[in-house]
Amino acid sequence: MDKQDKTKEELQKELTELQKEYYYFNAIKDIDTAKRIQLEQELAAAHQEIAFQNEEKGKRAAELILANLQLKFETEEKAKRAAELVIANIELVFQNEEKEKRAAELIIANKELAFQNGEKVKRAQELENANRDLEQFAYVASHDLQEPLRMISSYTQMLERKYKDKLDQDANDYIHFVVDGAIRMQKLLVNLLDFSRVSTHSKTFEQVDTKTIAGQAVSNLQQLIRENTALITNDDMPVIQADEMQIIQVFQNLIENAIKFKKKTELPKIHITCTKQHEMYQFSVADNGIGIEMQYHDRVFIVFQRLHSAKDYPGTGIGLSICKRIIERHGGTIWFESTVNQGTTFYFTIPV
Repeated sequence: MDKQDKTKEELQKELTELQKEYYYFNAIKDIDTAKRIQLEQELAAAHQEIAFQNEEKGKRAAELILANLQLKFETEEKAKRAAELVIANIELVFQNEEKEKRAAELIIANKELAFQNGEKVKRAQELENANRDLEQFAYVASHDLQEPLRMISSYTQMLERKYKDKLDQDANDYIHFVVDGAIRMQKLLVNLLDFSRVSTHSKTFEQVDTKTIAGQAVSNLQQLIRENTALITNDDMPVIQADEMQIIQVFQNLIENAIKFKKKTELPKIHITCTKQHEMYQFSVADNGIGIEMQYHDRVFIVFQRLHSAKDYPGTGIGLSICKRIIERHGGTIWFESTVNQGTTFYFTIPV
């Protein structure tokens, strides 16, 4: 049957079927296109993920390389530290052995020191006993010898008065030598007695005004001061804790020496001062005398040591020894500074 013979319904039906097929095929085409687009998108996403993962793997690989390098470095450092530790342990063992040796030596040294200290204590006690015996002997000897010496001096002076100018000149000289020797021996015994009494006949320390003490010493020497037209001055002086009579003796001995060793061309001038040096009062007695050579700085304080003959400068050589002993008993020191022909300054300290 021709198309022309077909009815309108049939044509319409065929058209409807064709439209259905057309829509069907278009629908299938749209589905394939959507799937293809989706697959393409998924593939692109997969490629991006793979690229990202590759980048991450590259980063992880680089980090792993760095970590391996760091691990290698740390391993090498640990090996070095281990080697150093081994050396340090060896050194420590050596030091411990040395310490043990030193400890053993120290124990032996301490025992030796303890023994020596014990010996020193014994020697100190023996020396103290010997000094005490010596002081007692000096006291007894100087005290007991004065009586027979006074008798010798008295009778020789009587001989001198009674027979002077009745005998020849030699006899007069002999009698004079005996009298002079007896007088000098008496002075020597008196000074030796004073020296021995510094410790045995000392008094307890009290507060004393050193200005008053210096004045008392000057008063005791008034006759000597007048005979030599000596000028004595002083600055302000402190109050100290001391044995008054002994400090008077120190000032008196120093002033007497300053006058005794004066220049022949100048009147003696003596100045007494005191300054505070930390925990000490430092006293000074300065003169304008003949001076002392500094090479004798120790000798002048030794008992019976003299720098000049008794003929030129009379004395026993004990005065400065007594001063030294008194000052040391008070916890101080004594020394001097001097220039020959320009004068001498004696210094001594007393604790504040």
